[in-house]
Amino acid sequence: RLVEQFEGRIAVLQREVEMLSGIGFSCMGRLFKAKIMVSMRNSITNRRRRFSQFKLHNLKFLVLREGRSGLRQFELSGKAALWGLIGLFILIPVIFYFGSHLLLETAHAHRVAKLRKDNAALHGLVEQFEGRIAVLQREVEMLSEMDKDLRTHARMPDIHPGIRQVGIGGTMVEVRTDMDYLLPSKGMSLASITERLDALYRSVKLEQLSYEDIRDSLKNDLSRLRVTPSILPVAGGKFSSPFGYRKHPVTQKYSFHRGQDIKVKSGTPVYATADGKVIAARWDGNLGLYIKLDHGNGFHTLYGHLRRIGVDEGQRVKRGDPLGESGNSGSFTTSPHLHYEVRIYNQPQNPINFF
Repeated sequence: RLVEQFEGRIAVLQREVEMLSGIGFSCMGRLFKAKIMVSMRNSITNRRRRFSQFKLHNLKFLVLREGRSGLRQFELSGKAALWGLIGLFILIPVIFYFGSHLLLETAHAHRVAKLRKDNAALHGLVEQFEGRIAVLQREVEMLSEMDKDLRTHARMPDIHPGIRQVGIGGTMVEVRTDMDYLLPSKGMSLASITERLDALYRSVKLEQLSYEDIRDSLKNDLSRLRVTPSILPVAGGKFSSPFGYRKHPVTQKYSFHRGQDIKVKSGTPVYATADGKVIAARWDGNLGLYIKLDHGNGFHTLYGHLRRIGVDEGQRVKRGDPLGESGNSGSFTTSPHLHYEVRIYNQPQNPINFF
């Protein structure tokens, strides 16, 4: 029990010590705050005293001059110096602002003037450029006329005028027309030049496609053209007995003449009138020595009354290749000449239509 009483007494003493400690710390904090407040109050008071004791002093300037005047003194009051300093701090930003603005305006004016000068110097080049465009447009018009002629010769339909006017391909380019004021000529603008170039480009592309179309058509017809008889079988000579009904020089009877006789000297070279294959190179009682060519597509040609045959059956020949020599062989002849026939699917044709 004594021990328990002793421990209880100790606990009571500990609580009292803690209470005293808290009171002590609280007193110390209040004392510290009071000291700080006193210190701040004293500092403010000292500053007020110093500011109240502040006095603007006058500024004196001594100017040393040569001559009789010697040394001169100028005095400026403190207030005037203060207001002058304040005015200077206000004036400097204002001067800087307006000065920089003036410099920017001057630089912009110089830049615009330089652009105008450069564009004026390029005025001649732009005129040459427009002149070249006009020349190219005339050349395109000439090509268009040539294209019409070629289509006529190639037996192709002409291009519709609406298509020829619009052209092929190309798109109108958006142009910044606000820059046109830099161009010195009144009738000259970036938009007009671009539109003319675009139209020229489309016209040229149309002509290019048209020529490719004509070329493809001619390529497709090239085989037909090569096998179509189109030249004279002999060089020179004179047409004698024509194609059609006539009085036979030997029998003196009217009969149908299936070819065209060409009067030439004996031994005159005879040429193939188109590409083909020799299907006959032999003797016939009426025609004498003769050659017959198969050109394909139903075309056949025959060369009669020859003196000499220079090709073999089955041989392939091209237009202009020599076949033999003209003569006077066969029974149905009175003088040296060449009997020439053209047939389409075995139907006799007038050879004059193929010369």
